[in-house]
Amino acid sequence: MVEANRSEPPAELPSTPQRGDTGDAAAPEKRDIYPAGPDGALPSVQATHEYRLRVVLVLVSLLSFVALYLALLAASGYLVYLTLVEMRWLPGKGVILNLGAIAGSGMLFLFLLKGLFHSRPFSSKGLVEVTEHDQPRLFAFLRRLCEDAGSRLPGKVYLSHDVNAAVSYPQSLLSLFWPVRKNLVVGLGLVSALDLSELKAVLAHEFGHFSQASMKLGQYVYIANGVVADIVFGRDAWDRAIQQWRRADIRLSFPAWILSGVVWVLRKLLELVFRAINLANLSLARQMEFNADLHAVRLAGSDAIVSGLWKAERAALAYRDAVGGLASVAEHGKFSEDVFVHVERSLTQLDTRLGKAPDARDRFGPILARYERGPALHFTSPAERVSSLWASHPPNHEREANAKRVYVAAPTDGRPAFELFVKRKALRKRMSRVVYEALGYESLGRKARELLPAEEVAALVEEERGEMRQAEHYHGLYENRVLDPGDIDAGAAALDADAASGALDRGALRAAVLPFTGEALKERMARLDKLRGERELIEALTDDRVRLKGKTADFRGEARSRDGIVALAAEVQRELKAELTALAETDQAFFRHFYACSADDPAARAELLERTRFLVTIQKLVVRHNALEEALESVCRRLGHGAELNEHEFRRLTGVLDAARSALVETVDALKPISPPKLALLKRGTLLHRFVVPDRVVDPLPEGGISGAWINELLQQHAGALGRLRKLHFKNLGQLLALTERLDPALFPAQEPREGGMGAGNGSIETSSPTNGTDPDEI
Repeated sequence: MVEANRSEPPAELPSTPQRGDTGDAAAPEKRDIYPAGPDGALPSVQATHEYRLRVVLVLVSLLSFVALYLALLAASGYLVYLTLVEMRWLPGKGVILNLGAIAGSGMLFLFLLKGLFHSRPFSSKGLVEVTEHDQPRLFAFLRRLCEDAGSRLPGKVYLSHDVNAAVSYPQSLLSLFWPVRKNLVVGLGLVSALDLSELKAVLAHEFGHFSQASMKLGQYVYIANGVVADIVFGRDAWDRAIQQWRRADIRLSFPAWILSGVVWVLRKLLELVFRAINLANLSLARQMEFNADLHAVRLAGSDAIVSGLWKAERAALAYRDAVGGLASVAEHGKFSEDVFVHVERSLTQLDTRLGKAPDARDRFGPILARYERGPALHFTSPAERVSSLWASHPPNHEREANAKRVYVAAPTDGRPAFELFVKRKALRKRMSRVVYEALGYESLGRKARELLPAEEVAALVEEERGEMRQAEHYHGLYENRVLDPGDIDAGAAALDADAASGALDRGALRAAVLPFTGEALKERMARLDKLRGERELIEALTDDRVRLKGKTADFRGEARSRDGIVALAAEVQRELKAELTALAETDQAFFRHFYACSADDPAARAELLERTRFLVTIQKLVVRHNALEEALESVCRRLGHGAELNEHEFRRLTGVLDAARSALVETVDALKPISPPKLALLKRGTLLHRFVVPDRVVDPLPEGGISGAWINELLQQHAGALGRLRKLHFKNLGQLLALTERLDPALFPAQEPREGGMGAGNGSIETSSPTNGTDPDEI
């Protein structure tokens, strides 16, 4: 059993704390810390045929790589021997050929040899290590879980701030031959959403990985990937030396040119090996997840792991939503002392907010539906027409089917998982600082006065979000679209002239906008959303990002093949353009109507003009940076794949990077003379250029090569500026819409504000990669 701790029995837990209990002191009454598992003897977890088959596949691919790599290394070493010992030295100037051959063969040998020295130590950035002295309850829990799982305790335990639990370990050649204790990472964003039974299941899943012999194969794959990645994709001193050599006189540099060709062929060959190993490992990784889930079922029952998956999905959305709001107000110097209060708050609002999103039941059905214990399946096979080509984990419906193939009942311990931690208030504050550091606020000091009470910050988040919300009666009219009010000054002058001459017909102006209200607007926006969805599907199929689940899919009322759907691209684009053109004309009609309505209210007219001009200015900047963001994402994908760049591609890369930097400089200059209208949390008279680009724009492209640090700094600066420009746009748009509703209250019925789904328009950060196919002309 668990060893006792002198200061506090580690196998016991205070009774459930009353409201306001922070966990800083233990209550006198104690209860067992460890949730009960299934009744009876714990069944063993057997590896399936599919599991063993994929282990063999990975082993074969790894052995093939090792054989190929050692053969290439031996051949290059033998070539060095031949040039040094066996090759006859040529007379006179012919000795240059001998020296060139020796140098070339030696460089080829070093090129292959350097992969053996690949090392990638475990990174604890963004993590906080805790010990048994820090968290005795947690370690007592882990000891009993390891005892039941038949696993060793983790070498180290780290806490992260996000929704995650994972196994990690240092990676080096030594770790392949010398046992290395694996580390456990537990995310407090996940802990805040789970009860004790669910956390037990989640951690049992991770300890299932600890006990998997195939985890060793994962280490071998990782090392092999590191060796191949260094050789194929890495660019270091070796490459710089070859580049310098090629710049010499051709009589001296010809071996470098020959060697460059040989290395190019080797890199392409090893790249194929790299992809083959990863494909094999990907299929094994899925089986390892199924196997680890069965370890969780063995110790906690079928319901706990499935319920944990359900809550993890919800927690991830809530976390993204909460941190997005916090990131937004942090730009105004407001920081919360407890990020997890906001995550928990977002969890309580999740069903309401998700329920208001378009097609909520289709998009979030299993997340919105309450999980019911029992053998019935909660997650169902998704009904989408397409599926992702690459997935590192099985989908939830497959994992649930695996966990309930033989249903195992177990009692539920509904106490919050956070009760495993002592000194919770201090811990949550410490991890909150880690969140802000991850958001880029690394200079945030350590003084408590810099952090505000969570409720105070929550009110600020709500104030800013409320400013950006759009009422339901707009049906998304002002979302993801560039607004076109026309020439504001010319339009206002024409209306003033008509009013002065008595020719202004306010009834006609109002009649022009009525077709874009009520049910007519709802139908039009539904048609626009459908066209956008069709375009996104066609683009994804064209780029091979997705594939049809069958040979055909229903598209525009007919079963069509992939080619049949893609063939309709021009038709879909033509219809979409027509709809957007009609909406642009409507923008001008709305401006004329509301300008006429403000005739008797000079203050409202002045605000209407100020906000409309501000909208046009910010929109132009957003559209420009949107286009650059798409180009930068393309560049990052290219660099991320480690592809070799030819001269043309390199020039395009530098051109995109230089254009992004120039856009930042020009944005700063464009914003200097502009004062923002009144906006929540933004003080009147704020220097707008310093708000959008707080730091000095990154230096121009460095000569003699582009460093990864320079690219990262530029990308972060560009993404930050674009995010703040978008926020300014939606904040001002929200105030502008509120003004127009005051000018003509009867035009739209009073309804609840439109939430726009979790994180829409509120500066939320994404946990996944950016969406592909974004139209740069959308906001």
